[in-house]
Amino acid sequence: MNVLYLAAAFSLSLLLQSTILPRILPHWLVTGFELPLMVTVHMAVTRGKFSGMASGLLLGYIQDALGGGVIGINGIAKISAGYVGGMLREKFFVNSLKHRLGSILGGVAMGIVGKMAVLSLFSLPLPSVSALFLLWVIPLNTFFALVLHSILNRVEVRIGIKEEDELDFGN
Repeated sequence: MNVLYLAAAFSLSLLLQSTILPRILPHWLVTGFELPLMVTVHMAVTRGKFSGMASGLLLGYIQDALGGGVIGINGIAKISAGYVGGMLREKFFVNSLKHRLGSILGGVAMGIVGKMAVLSLFSLPLPSVSALFLLWVIPLNTFFALVLHSILNRVEVRIGIKEEDELDFGN
């Protein structure tokens, strides 16, 4: 059941990112919206850094293959995002909302900044990189990653993959 769930989550995120989102969202929003990154960060925050890195490897390289560009850019960025999200999960108590948000924010920021670093390392054209771009891309992806994380947690509890965890809203 776990393998089937992971295959469905990975496939759905890649399908939505490569076919449906570009048709319904404006181009400037699609360039910054990273659904496979959100799934990678969810795997890292719920299962740890090695699962986050493995899902980042798989999602990133398949996303590169589907996109038709240079293979490895998204893979390397999502591997680092999975590692950072999982490492922050291990360092923080993730049953606290603010610490879970910090883990998700760290993973998302690493994925986006890592992608730009890899692009500039290989002298490839960067998306319209500016401080303004980073000011809306990182919070947007963090917000939707937190929402997606909550939804996927509910699905995992419902189908019996994991037990429900209590989330502390306090200090």
